[in-house]
Amino acid sequence: MEPSSSNTVHRIAYIDTAKAICIFLMVVGHWTNIEWLRVYIYSFHMPTMFVISGFLYKPHSWKNTIVAFSTPLLCFSLLSLGVKIIIGEMSPYSISFPKTFFLIFHYRYGLGESLMTGDWFLWALIALRFMFGDISWMSGLKKYYIPIAIFSIIYMTLESRLISIDTIFRGYIIGRAIPCLPFFCFGFWLKNKQWEPKKLPLTIIILIFAVFLTVPPVNKATGIIDNGYGYSYIIFFICAIAISLLIFWISNKIPPNKFIVTISKGTFVVLGTHMPILLILNKLLPPKTEQILPFITIVLCYYIIIFCEKYCPILLGKIKH
Repeated sequence: MEPSSSNTVHRIAYIDTAKAICIFLMVVGHWTNIEWLRVYIYSFHMPTMFVISGFLYKPHSWKNTIVAFSTPLLCFSLLSLGVKIIIGEMSPYSISFPKTFFLIFHYRYGLGESLMTGDWFLWALIALRFMFGDISWMSGLKKYYIPIAIFSIIYMTLESRLISIDTIFRGYIIGRAIPCLPFFCFGFWLKNKQWEPKKLPLTIIILIFAVFLTVPPVNKATGIIDNGYGYSYIIFFICAIAISLLIFWISNKIPPNKFIVTISKGTFVVLGTHMPILLILNKLLPPKTEQILPFITIVLCYYIIIFCEKYCPILLGKIKH
């Protein structure tokens, strides 16, 4: 997810496909009650999104970044609030200040459940963007992204024996930038090396596929949002990086099409609308259709993205210059 100008940008087909795959898996992961499926999804889907974000990263003014992230957050949180009131999950009498403000700008744990599911991703991504270039006086850090990433990996691996990130950041969600940082930096590395999926030998692909089949069920990571990495962060990191490369390789084999590109451009929209759509569909459709709701949701998101792209591009994180 990258804020950008509304001008046409060069698109990388396998990146578009990988983004579309991961954002769809996010929808599935937030809805399914199939435990083994969640274990596999949470072993890599958000790390891969951070790898992609690092790969695509271009510095913007920190002011533009705030507008590009906060506007969709506000709008989609209000959408979720309206849906929750309509379906009876929230009472209109519960709306008050500052409680509702904190549910919208859910910047800290302990404020209740956020209205926009997955908003932690935005907070972490904002922090990483600020750190590596959106705040100009910090842009020099990008020269040292490799040692910074290594330090972050070592710290997260030893975190249980040191001071936890939740203690250091006093529960502020922006602290999730620390475990996400190595993945973001790996995206830098791939871009700097001009890496392409076709460079992966078949033997490596087979080895990574074996890792994908065996490691997640054993490690059972619960995801970055829970700060839960299974046995060890280093295992989680290596597994997620390996599977990310596999996703890129698979994505490179899939011919690009309008649906994939649209979903890729509209990951903000999918993030913000998928849960309200799922809740509405769950009320309207028979219980037997529960497992196919993510598929219906991603199709509906496709049309919402097209609408937003035409009439309200700011909801896609696009800033007009």
